[in-house]
Amino acid sequence: MIQSLRQSKGGFTLVEIMIVVAIIGLLAAIAVPSFIRARQRAQASTILNEARQLDAAKDQYALENNKTGTALASFTDLTPYLKAGSKLAGAGGSDALGNAFVIGDVSSRLTVSATTQSSLSAATSGGTFWGPYS
Repeated sequence: MIQSLRQSKGGFTLVEIMIVVAIIGLLAAIAVPSFIRARQRAQASTILNEARQLDAAKDQYALENNKTGTALASFTDLTPYLKAGSKLAGAGGSDALGNAFVIGDVSSRLTVSATTQSSLSAATSGGTFWGPYS
């Protein structure tokens, strides 16, 4: 009776375990680049939204202070027009990657830094992603 229990004891062979590990590795190799691209796309979308918010703050600043044409606006000028305590208000004019937005004068559009655009180019392929903020 004891011998029959020992003989019926089964388990996985080394080859079976190696096949399972290889399949898991193959699935991971397929999934990781997609995950990285999705993360970069989310970062790019966040930065684009921050650019829209800053551009709207610049418009509001110009309207309330009668600024036109080539009057320059700094980030400190725009801070009162951003939601207090928000991530953008506390970032000091930098995007999620730490690069500064190019605010420029009142009549021009705010732009996302070239460093940020090149860092996220794999996730934002196609020149239309940044729109007027490129």
